[in-house]
Amino acid sequence: MTTTVGQAVGDLLLEKGREFGDTYLIVADGKLNGTEPFIETYPQRFLNVGIAEQNAISVAAGLASAGKQVYLWNCSTFLLYRPFDQVRVDAAFAKTRLRLIGTSSGLSRSASGIAHLAIEDLAIMRALPNMTVLCPGDLAETRQLLAQAHEVDGPVYVRFALENHALPEIHAPGTKIQLGKAITVTDGGDAALIATGNMLPVARDWVDEFAESGLRVRLVSMPSIKPFDAAAVAGLVAEGLPIITLEDHSVIGGLGTAVAEAIAETGRGVPFRRVGVPDEYPYIVGTPDYLHGHFNIPGVPELRDWLEAVRGADRVPTTVAAT
Repeated sequence: MTTTVGQAVGDLLLEKGREFGDTYLIVADGKLNGTEPFIETYPQRFLNVGIAEQNAISVAAGLASAGKQVYLWNCSTFLLYRPFDQVRVDAAFAKTRLRLIGTSSGLSRSASGIAHLAIEDLAIMRALPNMTVLCPGDLAETRQLLAQAHEVDGPVYVRFALENHALPEIHAPGTKIQLGKAITVTDGGDAALIATGNMLPVARDWVDEFAESGLRVRLVSMPSIKPFDAAAVAGLVAEGLPIITLEDHSVIGGLGTAVAEAIAETGRGVPFRRVGVPDEYPYIVGTPDYLHGHFNIPGVPELRDWLEAVRGADRVPTTVAAT
């Protein structure tokens, strides 16, 4: 039986609602399917402030400052962009224990147009001091990181694709996920593919495609964007592995940038390529796959050619960034 993003969040809310008598869910219009059991069980701890995103953050921050356990859900663009001043001041600056649950991130709701495209959210949120930024990619990461996020003494942003999206099971049963740490999913000595969020299952398929052509690519999941596991990246650099990053986000400011920073801080270089949304907005609407084609986002064939080129180059490896 599959579990959706909303159901995973709802399960956590119900668990924490039973454990703590002060667990709240706040929304600014809309509904997160899967949270109905919490709402029905604890209706007095559910607040819908209506289409008033700034107020939602301030109300949530006020409750959290009074010692309540507060979760606030919305589509990522409405959760973060419209009330950014409140997110910055009431949550990040004040170090408020507020859990921001964002869905419809990246290109996942691209058919709805630019108002629903959160392709800059990781860049914005990881730049905020005191903010923890998580981007789970499967069921194990979602459940374990949501539970760990509850214990963080400060604001947390947890990023998901569509709220009705069925969470895949990429990790082996019993895998321990730790906030701030990368997880090696598959081994390989020809290159490393680092993925985050809803691109993790895509990356898992890519590794199998690479294997068909004889390339053993190590898959590394990076569900914690901040704190970031720079040591894991340094380990890949020490092995001299070409590194590819894959994310449903702009190539500027998100996973690719965090990995590039970690590579640079080692003082060494490896071939490096970022795969994600290029530095431009779509002026068309369509499915995520349609926009991937529109943006000419590379896939396995293009990356295979790139890997063969950089692995065969007779030169000292250098770090390069490409989209």
